[in-house]
Amino acid sequence: MKVKKIVSGTCYQIAAKDGRVVEIAGMDCNSGATVQLWENGNGDSQKWLAVEVETGWYKLQNKMSGKVLDVMSAGSDNGARLHAWDYVGKDNQLWAFEAVKGGFKLRSKRSGRVLDIVDMSAENGARLQIWDDVDGENQVWVVTDETAAPAKKTAAKKPAAKKAAPAAKAAEKKAEAAKPAEKAVAPAAKAAEKKVEAVKAAPAAKAAPAAKAEKPAEKKAEAVKAAPAVKAAPAAKAAEKKPAAPKAAAKKTVKK
Repeated sequence: MKVKKIVSGTCYQIAAKDGRVVEIAGMDCNSGATVQLWENGNGDSQKWLAVEVETGWYKLQNKMSGKVLDVMSAGSDNGARLHAWDYVGKDNQLWAFEAVKGGFKLRSKRSGRVLDIVDMSAENGARLQIWDDVDGENQVWVVTDETAAPAKKTAAKKPAAKKAAPAAKAAEKKAEAAKPAEKAVAPAAKAAEKKVEAVKAAPAAKAAPAAKAEKPAEKKAEAVKAAPAVKAAPAAKAAEKKPAAPKAAAKKTVKK
């Protein structure tokens, strides 16, 4: 991860704009080992621990050898080469990181000159030197936090997100399981509705026999009305038969 600020105690890679990084040649752990540019192989010989020795001034200690980035023979002139050496607390072993567009300039405390690629070479094995600051592209360095590189593997945390999916599925299954209970409630509700309808219908059913009961009463009243008529009929017939007797008596009187 590219950085905008140097943090003491952090291990960095220092790369040219074309991606080649500052390394100790041949993984040499001895004092005087050549410092050069090479393709990034992510090796410890290509990583540098920045330790702030004075405010704003850092020693750059190689992760593989423990040696520091040093200007040979405490040089301060243009073209003085760099190598790795034991740290002895000298100004030619201290560097300031100055933020510029595209990265940093590394300025030597001893001379005030900046880290530069010899002959602006684009080949592996290109040597490093100090030179006047001319704002050249071969004097701009991209600093990457080496300790943050493993953090790019945070994609491995994606399974955690996948774990959330089963939890969501479990919630869905729980909701599905609740549906039968809802279905069971529905028939019960329907049964309750039917019961209410039956109760409402019951009075009507009971009222019907009452209504039917009125019909025998009507029949009885009709029978009562009809009864006098029946009894009156014999009385009328008897009345009609009684005048017949005097007629017979009259006949007897005529014969005398």
